[in-house]
Amino acid sequence: MTKKSRLIVLIFILCLSVVGANFVLAADFGTNAVGNGLGGSLTAADPRFLVGRIIQIILSFLGVIAILVIMYAGFLWMTSDGDEEKIRTAQGILRNAVIGLIIILSSWAIATFVISRLLAATSGENGFTPPANPRGFSSPGTGTIGDCTVESTYPENDQTEVPRNTSIMITFKEELKLNSVCVDNSGSSCSCNNTASCNKINPLAIRLYRTDLVDACSDSCPNPNSNLTDVLVSVASGSTTLVIMPVSPLGSPTENISYSIKFNSNIKKLDNSSMFRNCKADFVDWKFTVNSNFDLTPPRVSPAGVFPTPDNIKDTFQEVNSVQPAIGSITVSACPHVYAGAKVNPPIIPNAQAGTAIVTLNYHGPISKFAVSVPADYPDKAQLFDGSGASLGTADFSANGQVVFADYLTLKTSQHPVGSSWVINISPEQTADNLIVDGTTYVFATSSTNNNILVPNNCNLNIQASNIQAKLHNPDSAVSAELSGNKINLTAKVAGQSGNDLLISTTNPGALLISQMTGGRDRQVSYTIKDKKDKPRNSALQINFSEAINPVTVSGLASKITKYIRVINAGTAATSGNGAYCSSNPDCRSYKCEKNQCVGNSLEGKFLVSNGYKTVEFISDQECGLNGCGEKIYCLPENSHLQVELNAADLKPCNLAEDCSIFSPYQSCSSTPLTYNTCQNPDAKTYPLADLNNKNGLSGNGISGIVDTALNSLDGNRDTYADGPINFYNDNYSATSTANLSKRDNYQWSFYINDQIMLTPPSIISVTPTQGRTEVKLADPLEIKFKTLMLNSTLRTGSVLINNGSSTSEHKLVNLRSSSPTPLGYWISSSNQDTGSLDGEPDLTVANIIHSPLIESVTYKAQVGSGVKDIYQNCYKPSAGPGCLTSDEKPSCCFGEETKTLGSDGNCLGTSPLNK
Repeated sequence: MTKKSRLIVLIFILCLSVVGANFVLAADFGTNAVGNGLGGSLTAADPRFLVGRIIQIILSFLGVIAILVIMYAGFLWMTSDGDEEKIRTAQGILRNAVIGLIIILSSWAIATFVISRLLAATSGENGFTPPANPRGFSSPGTGTIGDCTVESTYPENDQTEVPRNTSIMITFKEELKLNSVCVDNSGSSCSCNNTASCNKINPLAIRLYRTDLVDACSDSCPNPNSNLTDVLVSVASGSTTLVIMPVSPLGSPTENISYSIKFNSNIKKLDNSSMFRNCKADFVDWKFTVNSNFDLTPPRVSPAGVFPTPDNIKDTFQEVNSVQPAIGSITVSACPHVYAGAKVNPPIIPNAQAGTAIVTLNYHGPISKFAVSVPADYPDKAQLFDGSGASLGTADFSANGQVVFADYLTLKTSQHPVGSSWVINISPEQTADNLIVDGTTYVFATSSTNNNILVPNNCNLNIQASNIQAKLHNPDSAVSAELSGNKINLTAKVAGQSGNDLLISTTNPGALLISQMTGGRDRQVSYTIKDKKDKPRNSALQINFSEAINPVTVSGLASKITKYIRVINAGTAATSGNGAYCSSNPDCRSYKCEKNQCVGNSLEGKFLVSNGYKTVEFISDQECGLNGCGEKIYCLPENSHLQVELNAADLKPCNLAEDCSIFSPYQSCSSTPLTYNTCQNPDAKTYPLADLNNKNGLSGNGISGIVDTALNSLDGNRDTYADGPINFYNDNYSATSTANLSKRDNYQWSFYINDQIMLTPPSIISVTPTQGRTEVKLADPLEIKFKTLMLNSTLRTGSVLINNGSSTSEHKLVNLRSSSPTPLGYWISSSNQDTGSLDGEPDLTVANIIHSPLIESVTYKAQVGSGVKDIYQNCYKPSAGPGCLTSDEKPSCCFGEETKTLGSDGNCLGTSPLNK
């Protein structure tokens, strides 16, 4: 055989081997695609899965044999050395092997076709990726949700049965530069202001289009184009949430239509950088399917959907023991040490042979004397000894007479003949003394910057005590500090037994005499619950709605949205508003009396929207302590009776029947208990759409109350119809009680707050799927069940920075990580559950991590961090859950085991065996 022939044969055999090897290594004959197409419903027990796997194993085995036979034939041919008999034998083997490989490949094609038909038969679709399949294929832009700068969206990705009159909402994790979002009527960029002068979408930054028509814009938009551009924008307080409202209804009255929306890199942060600068994709997009119907069902507060629950009678109690704060002290008996580096005490003493020497120290230990000598046999070497003669090492002299002993010193001499030696006396390094108070470390130094405590040049015990007191007496400290000569008296800011756990220590107990915190005592009372149990002062208020609501009128500072939602003093609800005379805080609707005048008409604080825009929470702005993570806790007025009021929006008015002609069956323009006529159906029920140009709305021109994503006004009395803001339905009483007859459609409830503070941190009862589970369905959400009610506004993705006064640390929230580089979108939803006595009062929260489709045989890690809080604002301790016990020494739980070691990014080290 010629060399050319051999080369051709070799190339042919290698090609067949590569094809065969790739075929065998791929080893997937459609079962993965079927599993994905069925939403991950194939498990090891599914007969379809078993059949596919059996076929896969058999064909893989045959493929391996075919490769080995081809390689054997090639070996015979290449080693035939011109023997025609061997060549014919090799050719026959190779020919048969190739025929066998062709048969195997054909079998693979047939198997793939059969399994794909199985998918069509079982899923009702004709392909591996059904277009309308919930949790179906998502673009890389969907991975920006949760994993990067987008917190949540509405509708959710791949959501179906979305009404035609829906609004579209998105919440970012960082504040938006609003002139990148909106344009005015002329198309010029402007900062969105929720009025007609600047409320149009920037079509270059926000693209809304039918999925089948794709995005019509690139660097510019053609005119006309298939994208929807007649779209209005509203901005919720904080400039992180946008509400996108198409002027005309989406979709069609006869068919379902898929829409996509995309926010590209033209959306900017406040620093003018792209909102997606650090994301895996420089945009976010998602899709949803609109049905042929309109949403004419107004939103309502879910039954048993509020916390605290309605409570009509204040609990009574008798005090057994009063609460006492823990006390301690620090007595200064000497001034603490400040840092001083090691230094040479001259002179450096050479022997007779040695030259003069200069020594530079690089030493941080306690040795006070060194000796350097030159061995008799090695004039270019030097040995280092400590004061006791123990050898510390050997080093070489350089050409300029310098010898370096790493971690000790550098000596440079004019001459170093054999037998030379030098004695160096030093003052060892002195470390700075520390004072540690409840985990915060203060360092004694020559300045008072940061967490340094100034030590006077000339030690004065009273001045030193004053410097310590000044540093400890700050708003972020867990203790208050009062000076008494050279003694600092400490008092825990939060009274009760927990103050006894505040630890104080120092590295110099001879200078600082410490008396630990003792004497803290909880208040002991004998309670008699009259209706519902009164709630602790540090409670957050929570309202859960039946559907997603428009966040514009229910989020932000309480003082900015008090016309729509508010928390007031129930005892003075009708009087004592802003400017009224008062002698104390309880005299005012706002619980705020200053200089004998009530300030404001409602409690101050902030409202937050979360849980897919279905939950609203209120947190007061009155500080009352710290939680276990050193973060501030905010309290409601103690021993108070509070009332929450929600205003329904005014309804769209009409003047003539013609105004109602398009609102079938609400085609009659009739009078109402309101001051205007509305469109009504034959049963005298009003069309639920809110008046979008109400003079009492935002900025004097907009929505005047609470609405859903279709802009239907609140159904306060839960009768499924919107009647407008006629009067208040009171949830403290039944719908049939005389207190609620003819009451609609504003909503209110009241409750009592006691003088207690709840400081027990939350824990996790269970997680699904469990740690280490395999063969998990690719589309199912992950479930986290907590032991108590949670603060929904903290059940979000990413992390939060917490400043405890001395430092800022990153606390993780709820996250889902993947070992695959493919972007993974995920977001959080939650619900409260009534367990135990089933008394109608929710007891715990179940959170779900919903995600874009997972990838088979990829490892995923779920995370709940200490940024998550319960309804009392206590941070979650990551080790408090199934399989892990709470421990101060090992405060985290990683893959089912307690640990004190996390990575530099605050995440668990290593990987989890959890595969999906």
